Amino acid sequence: MKLTKPMKNTALKNLILALLLIFTGSFMPLVAQTTVRGRVIDSKNNQTLPGTTVSVKGTYKAALTDIDGNYKIDVSSSKEILVFKFVGFKTQEIEVGNKTNIDIALAQEDINLEEIVVMGYSQKKRSEIASAVSIVTAEKMADVTTPNVANMLQGKVAGVEIVNSSGAPGQEAEVRIRGIASVSAPQGPLYVVDGIIGGNYDANDVETITVLKDAGATGMYGSQANGGVIIITTKKGKSQATQFEFKATLGQRVADQGHLTMMSGSELYDAQKELYRDYASGKIDILKFYSERPRELRTRNFNWEGKMFQPALVQNYYLSARKANDKSSYYIGGSFFDEGGTLINTGYKKLNLHANHTNQFSDKIRLDNNFNISAYDGTSYDYMDMYYSYLSLPWDNPYDSSGNPLFVDGTSTSWWSRDKINPLHTIKNSNHEYKGFDVNYDLVFDYKITNWLSFSSSNRLSASITKSHDFVSKLAAGTYYGKGYISESSGLDYGGISTELLKFNFDGKIHSFSGLVGFEGQQDHFESLGAEGKGLPEGFSVPAVASKELLIHGYKDASYMQSFISQFNYNYKSKYFFTGSYRIDATSAFPPKNRNAHFPSVSAAWLISNEGFLKDLKIVDLLKLRTSYGITGMKDIGAYKYMGLFSLSTQYNSDAAAVPYQLASPNLTWEKTEQFNIGFDLGLFNRITFNLDFYRNITRDLLIQVAQPLSVGFEKKWENVGRVNNNGLELTLSTILVKSSDFQWTFDITYGNNSNRLKGIDTPIYQTLNGISQIYRNDGELYVFNLPKWLGVDVQTGAPLWEHLEKDAGGNVTSRTPTSKYAEATSQEVGHALPKFQGGFNTFLKYKGISLSMNFSYMYGNDVYNFTRKFMDNDGHEPYYNLMEWKDGWSRWKAPGDVATHPSIQKSALSTENSSRYLEDGSYLKLRNITLRYEIPANIVKKLKLQQLAVIFSGDNLLTFTNYWGQDPEVTITPSTYVMPGVSDFKYPPNKQYVFTLEVKF
Repeated sequence: MKLTKPMKNTALKNLILALLLIFTGSFMPLVAQTTVRGRVIDSKNNQTLPGTTVSVKGTYKAALTDIDGNYKIDVSSSKEILVFKFVGFKTQEIEVGNKTNIDIALAQEDINLEEIVVMGYSQKKRSEIASAVSIVTAEKMADVTTPNVANMLQGKVAGVEIVNSSGAPGQEAEVRIRGIASVSAPQGPLYVVDGIIGGNYDANDVETITVLKDAGATGMYGSQANGGVIIITTKKGKSQATQFEFKATLGQRVADQGHLTMMSGSELYDAQKELYRDYASGKIDILKFYSERPRELRTRNFNWEGKMFQPALVQNYYLSARKANDKSSYYIGGSFFDEGGTLINTGYKKLNLHANHTNQFSDKIRLDNNFNISAYDGTSYDYMDMYYSYLSLPWDNPYDSSGNPLFVDGTSTSWWSRDKINPLHTIKNSNHEYKGFDVNYDLVFDYKITNWLSFSSSNRLSASITKSHDFVSKLAAGTYYGKGYISESSGLDYGGISTELLKFNFDGKIHSFSGLVGFEGQQDHFESLGAEGKGLPEGFSVPAVASKELLIHGYKDASYMQSFISQFNYNYKSKYFFTGSYRIDATSAFPPKNRNAHFPSVSAAWLISNEGFLKDLKIVDLLKLRTSYGITGMKDIGAYKYMGLFSLSTQYNSDAAAVPYQLASPNLTWEKTEQFNIGFDLGLFNRITFNLDFYRNITRDLLIQVAQPLSVGFEKKWENVGRVNNNGLELTLSTILVKSSDFQWTFDITYGNNSNRLKGIDTPIYQTLNGISQIYRNDGELYVFNLPKWLGVDVQTGAPLWEHLEKDAGGNVTSRTPTSKYAEATSQEVGHALPKFQGGFNTFLKYKGISLSMNFSYMYGNDVYNFTRKFMDNDGHEPYYNLMEWKDGWSRWKAPGDVATHPSIQKSALSTENSSRYLEDGSYLKLRNITLRYEIPANIVKKLKLQQLAVIFSGDNLLTFTNYWGQDPEVTITPSTYVMPGVSDFKYPPNKQYVFTLEVKF
């Protein structure tokens, strides 16, 4: 055996050792340490305060008090200062001196003006904030089991509209901050994770969320901040001793069909007798009915809903470890989320690993490393499977004698449902999978140049891979019967962002200045490749074996942006605050002459409660006036919108050939929003906080596809046209109704209203989907339905009635008359998809170790187009579709004089065509969550050598109060190719969820 010689290169060995120390951390004390011990209690009732953070000021060294309120922490100097922090109590600082035992009694304080709030590029004390900002801690978000942070925010932040338009596993909620500011551009907020734009994370790793709503706060993000900014701060190391946390959640999800109940076999049988009613005599031809609908059908009752939608398992497991000292800190957390779908053969799984590590090399140099790796795998569904889940007749048995799903096609004579499709057979012979992998690495370097000047470099590299697989076997009836279908596509998205900042801070007793200036560069690359085809041999589901209609597709895209960033903050005697920022963005998304845009913003605040004339007014804890003005923008319009494009989608002489695809728009420019905000914050009796904000936002140069003359050869062209005005009011009220040593009761409420108006639209623009139309016009609102107006049923004839309008040359209505002819009905504005106001309210009660929380959300004043009623409530037009059960008060016309909601089937021609008939009030109140938590007594936990042990039971989406007669009034507010805001189609139903959680800290 040959032995290798030991390495003699000492320098190389030292370098390797140094790198290991950097990336794994060294927690060995480098100087002599003194251990300080003590106990922390509540000064009001002498109760211990377990979980209090005890830290050494200016370092990362920290400890947490145990169940008995005891702590111990190492200090390296008698001049070091210990900082004691606990939520709801005043922070205290004590110099160590020669003491080795320090007991502390913390005083209660429910408004913490010294709390540090992460604002993205900088941090500020809560008292210094002059903008509209909302902060939500992890404790307030822990009441919902979901991997999506947006779901956790629902009803908890004023002015933030969050919509769960689908109950599909892994589906993310739609988020809108302060209304809709654009017609075509994306409207979601910008996400900033750990101070860097973009990023990935898991909900279990989140420490706090800060929502920036006005330009005074979002202006620093310039062209990316039209939809507001959500800043996510992940957990970091805290305690000097390693702290572990484990959570296991297990529960069940059940599809919530709301008011939508499909008829049973007997109900449908009886309802179909109306098809055989003679209009003249008013009698039912029962003999003809029995001849065409055998009586034994009444006894058939297959429950399609019960078979297609079944209870599903949901589980979530989370384990983390964290530690800190004066030289370094680390946090590592892993989670696994498994969400079964209530529609059969659907589901979603996600695995996430998050880690961060901080090294304080000296008083001047700090290095942060952050990793986040996630992988997910899901199974989706085909729209038609959802469609047939509701419309298939209960008279059909989908199983053969062996219990296998039955094959059905157009030749089947015993199958009653219209389209001769058995969705259970289709689902068995198809697959709709998707998967992805995502990795982010952050490197943050801070260098303290002087006591007042520092340099910061924040960098992130990110990459993600996605893949989708859609397969339908040749055995499945329908479009692909006998040939099958396969489609696979993959995507690669990678890029990076780097922010280099010089920061300064002069902290004086009277005047304080701080600010920053720097540069930011971003780039993103996306590649897509896919193939599809038909003619698949049975047993194969890969594109390579397809023999017919082969198609290969793919593209590459790249975007770049460079930015100049600056901010200046001024504070006078901690009473008057001023912030100004200025950002310049340059992006490749616009033509060269319009690539640069400027985004200034200013904000100011007066902390009146710090004035001498209010110091002695004990009832006022906080009184602050705020105002801001600024400009934000929208750059995410998609690549190449300004260019004239050709599509290489055809052939000429067997060679690739191009056809015109898009007209050039050489003058295309940025959408920009001018934002004005004024607000105030009030705190009373150390029990009540009240926040009010009024805002006015004006978005100019809207990006819209404008109709072109026929001579141009294109129907539409991208142009900047008009503007939209958004005005709104936001209110937040937080109260502590009762607070004693054993009992606590809090109540919070949020409210936000928003109104919008379009201006500068010379020619009305119509958006149409499935015959449903919405109109954008001058002085109109966004997402307004433009449909024939339904007037009901003619009392004498039983025919449907719509409204016919006569107009003069100026377009003014001169007369309104009813008509039974749909062709004569006049389309007009009949409803709007956006609410008049929305919000939520939450309450929390705690008695000793038992707590109960409830979270409600509400929305009022929006209309929902119930598109499914066209099929489920069809006046006999579709006799081989199942029907929905009727709402109380609905009736069908049978004889002259009847006042009915539904026309005579014999006189119902075109009654189900699109009109305001199916436009319903979408207002609702929902019990989003109720959580019961029991913390195991401290003496038992201590015997188990744990820090905390709790069992939790919670329920999500338990109750919905609404007049909407359908599945769910919560529908999409995001337009796309196949979706229109405010329209409820055959969607994946929301889910009621019941879960049990075990939470352990040790």
